[in-house]
Amino acid sequence: MSLPHLHRPTRDDLLNAAEGILVSSTYNADDISAFLTWLVLSQTLWLFIGTTTFFSAVFALVNSLRLQEYVARAISDHLTAETGITIIFESAIVPKWKDSRISFKNLQATISVTTPSYHALEEDEDYDHEADRSDEDTNYSMFDLSVDSIDVTLSLARWLDGKGIVTDAVIKGVRGVLDRRSVFWDPEHPWDPAAYRHVSQPGDFELESLQIEDLLITVYQPGGFRPYTASIFRADIQTFRKQWLFYDFLSAENVVGQFDNCLFSLHRPQSIGRTTEQDLKDGKWGRMSRFRIDGVNVDHIQAMTTEEGPISWITSGKVDAVLDIKFPRDPDEELPLNAFLGEIADAISAASNAMSDRIPGQRELAKPPLSAPEDASVEQAEAEDTPKVIIDIDLRFRDLKAAVPIFTQDLSYTNNALIRPIVAFMNANRTLVPIYCRVVQDLSDFDGAFTMWESALQSNFPQIWILNIFLSSWSNGRHSSQDLRRNGLSRHTSKLQSTYQSCQSMEPSYDYQRNPFHFAFYRPPYGSSHEEYL
Repeated sequence: MSLPHLHRPTRDDLLNAAEGILVSSTYNADDISAFLTWLVLSQTLWLFIGTTTFFSAVFALVNSLRLQEYVARAISDHLTAETGITIIFESAIVPKWKDSRISFKNLQATISVTTPSYHALEEDEDYDHEADRSDEDTNYSMFDLSVDSIDVTLSLARWLDGKGIVTDAVIKGVRGVLDRRSVFWDPEHPWDPAAYRHVSQPGDFELESLQIEDLLITVYQPGGFRPYTASIFRADIQTFRKQWLFYDFLSAENVVGQFDNCLFSLHRPQSIGRTTEQDLKDGKWGRMSRFRIDGVNVDHIQAMTTEEGPISWITSGKVDAVLDIKFPRDPDEELPLNAFLGEIADAISAASNAMSDRIPGQRELAKPPLSAPEDASVEQAEAEDTPKVIIDIDLRFRDLKAAVPIFTQDLSYTNNALIRPIVAFMNANRTLVPIYCRVVQDLSDFDGAFTMWESALQSNFPQIWILNIFLSSWSNGRHSSQDLRRNGLSRHTSKLQSTYQSCQSMEPSYDYQRNPFHFAFYRPPYGSSHEEYL
């Protein structure tokens, strides 16, 4: 039995049977849920993979609807409330499709006494600004900066991981003022660096890279110090974390700028015959940086110290500084086998030839530079197993002029008699005083430090070091002539001898024959100032 033959409908039959061009069947719940699921998942995937592109599309849509002012104000209010810094966007937020970045144009960042903490206070007429400022603590640095552009890339995955939504940033065209004239020292409340360190919080930014170009600010220091400019021509920082702000800046790839009309640079030191990567691979340090600055006026060092002490006696001079900074390896990234091989490599590199030595930061001297007496605490700190940051400091003081007070409690009777002929000689001649010292700092001191002060790094630079270096160099009579010749003073020993002969008529504090460069305390002629006498 065969099936009946079915007539196949033609195109005309189907068109005649159709009631319209639209499908009249309704969507059920499964169709709607499937569409919504596809929409949410696709947008979520887009947001995770291309966060910058997603927000670029949002900002482009906002700009097309003329809503950029409201969005910029909302973002600035949020950033101001989170950071405590008044941030204002003067232009629209523009997406850069070619570079896959979002650009913030014409940004203003301000923190001062007269600036409210957030924008909402400007609209509150009942808020009494003067009453609030009367009780406000002004012992902090204030600044007013304008930025041409900040280009950022965003990542939602990093934000969910607690590292901040910004992946990297490029800052260009920074101008402004840093005002520290309201900062003062309270002797009743001594400075505790650990109390001012930042406490880590979820959401603190951890940038993978940061670039700064064309930064120039004017700095006003307390105590009536003259204003000066500080600029950064270009800075490339590989990792920039809020919790390790100062540490990451010291370990930057390169920073070139100018401080008070003195060029400075922060870079990796080079070696003859070996690349920088080979030095880091074979050595026990995770990274090495060199900071160099030439011709800094000595009054900056005086401003960092108290008004009493040997540093305050210096009236003029220049300083050339080279700091070789060695950063420890990250123990979490180092396997035990790599650590063992690293110790073997250190032993081999210690016996290698001079081709592996790094190029010195300054010209080599005929004799070793002056150094402070050996400190057992420094050697003990280096021997500890905790991670350390070691800084080798090479200072060259040029053309120093000083005025020692007639009566001072900073020196003993012997040192007071010893330092005066040295200062008198330095005032009468152009001298070069090279000084070398080493600073060992715990890595934990940089945790949460934004500046050098929070890391307590300045506490390892006591001003008495310089005095001890001078005195230890000239106190040993057997090496007096060698030390004088080392600093270019041998040509003028006759002047010291004449000074010694003039002091023989005075009562000696001890035997001159044992050391002819040790003089007793002497007094300027009657009617003349101490500076004129020197």
